[in-house]
Amino acid sequence: MPQDRRVGNHSSLKEHAAATYARRQLKQLDHERRVLVIASKLFDLTEELHGLNPRDRRLLRLAALLHDIGRRFGEKNHPADGARMIEEDGYLPLTARQRRALAYLTRYHRGAVPRLGFDGILRDGDGRKSLMKILALLRAADVLDSRQLHPPTLAIALKGSRLSINCFVQSDLNKARRVFRRRKKFRLLEELLDLKVEVAVERAHTVAHA
Repeated sequence: MPQDRRVGNHSSLKEHAAATYARRQLKQLDHERRVLVIASKLFDLTEELHGLNPRDRRLLRLAALLHDIGRRFGEKNHPADGARMIEEDGYLPLTARQRRALAYLTRYHRGAVPRLGFDGILRDGDGRKSLMKILALLRAADVLDSRQLHPPTLAIALKGSRLSINCFVQSDLNKARRVFRRRKKFRLLEELLDLKVEVAVERAHTVAHA
């Protein structure tokens, strides 16, 4: 039991350090903290499908906090900029392997995902297959929150091999459907976990009548 507490405390310290570092770059972390909650929910719901461990969950939470830090230098190249920042900045209390993992997750949270072994960041023994599953969860969580829209209320359920996601929004229904139903951000999750992801976007007032 004492060992478990030490692991938990050390994990909390790293998460606090990641949040502090990200806040310095971005000034506020509303999006990042929402992505953290969504990613954790997705991880827990699909646990039997992905077979990842608690260490992987902690890494996912760190990635949720750090994935957009490259926006400090602008939107266009922020995944690559963020990965470079993680690789080069010694502030974050990470092992070399964790640093590479978080650089990888940050670099490919948006855009094309390279085949295993062709990412240019990870090394043999870094657990590429597990990291790609973590990346799939991060990409799915990221698309379910937008800096451009009011945060939706989410209802997420797993039934067999079908992941059902209901997004209840307060306004701009058409834009919300375009943003939250982007299939490409769910494709990796579907492929790796053999899932079918179904996303429905409705007005929030319908919740009261459900």
